[in-house]
Amino acid sequence: MGGGLVSSLLLTVHATILLSLSQTANMPEGYPDQFDEVADFIQDTIKRLRRPPDKQTPIFSWQERSQQNTATNIENSSKKGRRNQKGKNRGCVLTEMHLNVTDLDLGYETKEDLIFRYCSGSCDEAETTYDKILKNLTRKKKLVTDKVRQACCRPTAFDDDLSFLDDNLVYHILKKHSAKRCGCV
Repeated sequence: MGGGLVSSLLLTVHATILLSLSQTANMPEGYPDQFDEVADFIQDTIKRLRRPPDKQTPIFSWQERSQQNTATNIENSSKKGRRNQKGKNRGCVLTEMHLNVTDLDLGYETKEDLIFRYCSGSCDEAETTYDKILKNLTRKKKLVTDKVRQACCRPTAFDDDLSFLDDNLVYHILKKHSAKRCGCV
């Protein structure tokens, strides 16, 4: 089915839902909220369909994901020994992997796939003068050790919300589920 046809079909469905929302005289009270969720889901689906083909998220079977993750792990393990001139590792970086929403182990059963991005690496290179002063004061016992924490590689921004239908056709939205940018915090 062509992208234009699907988009047109979804817009028609969206318009029908909005029309039915305006005619809610016979509708039980709980349903308008569900229609808002369905309308959001349709809008998100239209956005995904409008992405250029080179930006589409590939859909992998679990075997393909397993093979891809194995290849990525082998590739990453060979890089672990590499260090720059100062002897420090690659720093805080954004890493991605293809997963099924069910693989996130949040209690959702669905066949929906996603690209999960996470932050990994060390923050040694991001040490500021402030961090050095805190370490020195701790070493000289002028600060309590447990009060000073080392910088951690964490998300500084998150991807857009992920909306999906589970296997029971229940609509869900995951917020702050995947990193967009990483930094040492």
